[in-house]
Amino acid sequence: MLNRVTSLLIGKDISRDAQVTAGAQLDTIMKSTGLAAGEIVVLDKDKTVLTAGATIADSDTIYIVQSTADTFSYTNKAGTAVTGNRKIKMSGPIVGAKVKNYYGKAYSAKSEQTSQVDLTGWSPVIGTEYIVRIVYKDVPEHPGQFTQTYRHVATTTTLDTEGAAIAAKINAHTGRRVDATYTTGTDVLLLTGREIPESCTALTDIDRFKMVEFTPYFNYVTSTGAWATIASTSTTVTTTAANYGSGNWEQIRDLENDVQGYRGISNITHFPVITPTRDTVVDATYNMIVIEHDNPYQSPDNQYVKDAPQTTVLAFVVPSSGTQQDSVLQQLNPWMASCPKAFSNVVL
Repeated sequence: MLNRVTSLLIGKDISRDAQVTAGAQLDTIMKSTGLAAGEIVVLDKDKTVLTAGATIADSDTIYIVQSTADTFSYTNKAGTAVTGNRKIKMSGPIVGAKVKNYYGKAYSAKSEQTSQVDLTGWSPVIGTEYIVRIVYKDVPEHPGQFTQTYRHVATTTTLDTEGAAIAAKINAHTGRRVDATYTTGTDVLLLTGREIPESCTALTDIDRFKMVEFTPYFNYVTSTGAWATIASTSTTVTTTAANYGSGNWEQIRDLENDVQGYRGISNITHFPVITPTRDTVVDATYNMIVIEHDNPYQSPDNQYVKDAPQTTVLAFVVPSSGTQQDSVLQQLNPWMASCPKAFSNVVL
């Protein structure tokens, strides 16, 4: 049984090659003088370059291909060596009558969680131990159970002095998961989540992209040694949740890792893991075009055609000095508009 299959094609910041013209045959543009590495192009049902403005009346099925930097050579039946052909990645057939959704997702920057602790009503007491306890909610193994605690004994009654000292105490911890900033004169201690290095460092990160999520507590130690919460009238916490954004390189990398299995790369446990060169670029940002469609196929257990759900995702680098995103949309928008569901143009 076929489950939902996802194809991901990642473009580079380039413009369409001059030899990639309407009607050009796939075997022609696959030569290294045709498609450039990282170039995406839409093909018709005969696997020739789809004419901009074509509709399903011209071709009821399309394919989308991405050229890679890898090349291959072969010898044809006549014994002629053919060299310099680019390897390509190709989507499954996209049948116009079976397209269910078509939309764009513009790049949106991620932003870390912030918790602003307003200390306006706090009156530090010399010799009292104050505690900032941060409870983390983003650790799936122990949600809400992993904490980091920072202790500070007040040496003055000056709020600005003690607030800055607490921020310095937090920032001195090399294993901290938040950064602290105290702004003199505003009585505000700002805690900002930090990038998680295990998921935001390289294409080879094992952990999936995630962001720090936490709840801070501001306490003090009583004369009996117990912890007590400073009254809410003295400290107020205002939190802005983490925003994962869209089209950040970590998200594209994770999606690229997810689709490897559909291309036969299933060994990710026996090291060294041998995988194709990744197309995601660290620190790049991407717009995405998403096509959700069904792929009809003849099932071996019956005599009628079934539909297998598929998703084809195109990712384009932004900001871009090249024009290939616009070139692809000039092919896709008219064709999608002519589908039975008459999809609106994608504008990114």
